[in-house]
Amino acid sequence: MISLDDVSKTFNRTWESVSQGWNHLVHRASNALTHFHSKEADDNPAGVTRWGLLSADIFDDNDKVVITLETPGMAEDDFDISIIDNILYIKGEKHFSREATKGGYTVKERAYGHFERVLPLGYEVDPDSANASYKRGVLRIEVNKSEKHQRRQIQVS
Repeated sequence: MISLDDVSKTFNRTWESVSQGWNHLVHRASNALTHFHSKEADDNPAGVTRWGLLSADIFDDNDKVVITLETPGMAEDDFDISIIDNILYIKGEKHFSREATKGGYTVKERAYGHFERVLPLGYEVDPDSANASYKRGVLRIEVNKSEKHQRRQIQVS
């Protein structure tokens, strides 16, 4: 027979594990959590969430920085991208599209409206060298590092 003490210990271990996982998720995703807002009620109907995840990766590729940002459901002309003082600003708008069927939504989890992500690049970069592409829901931005921030291989003699 299982004692109440054993059940309590198992519950506490399970709760601690869930709590640690939640804290890890919040810590990892806190920068990706993005607020969406709309100018008009029709652009973002009641019940549609105002928060969404736009997860980003910043990759150091020796002489350049490569940034990828998950932005599904958007088009190339939905973005306004700039670099100021080695900080990448990505502004955009994700448009709400209504289904042309009878009935209504039972779940609405996707966020719509205007958003802005701000990503410190961690390097001095040349904004004039930046280029962006959009494919399969991922925005990719490449920008060259300034010469003093580029890595170079040192040969041992």
